[in-house]
Amino acid sequence: MYRQMDIFGFIEKLPESEQKPSQIQFEQLFEKLRDPIFPCVNCLCEYCVNNVEQSPDKVKTREMQEPCFNCDECRAYDGDYQKQNQHKDEYENFVMSDYGARRNRKRIKLIKG
Repeated sequence: MYRQMDIFGFIEKLPESEQKPSQIQFEQLFEKLRDPIFPCVNCLCEYCVNNVEQSPDKVKTREMQEPCFNCDECRAYDGDYQKQNQHKDEYENFVMSDYGARRNRKRIKLIKG
């Protein structure tokens, strides 16, 4: 049997002891805010198209693919400490909203050479 070659197979990998720890999904996509006033700011749900709890200026109904009610059961969202903390750093069904994309575009810098 033949194996398909990896496109990056020619790149020599560092030993695991020298590799940087991999970032979580949220840190790959967004800059984490220190000491936020609103705890949901550093949660992927804040930028997901499927979050039904977001205001219409953040997530448009035309963007939604499959409604998610994670925030209804989250302690950080409504302050009810009888609920669990449903904060998401990693989420396989995450789809970035236009709001999240606009927020990320602010970080892009044009470098002219």
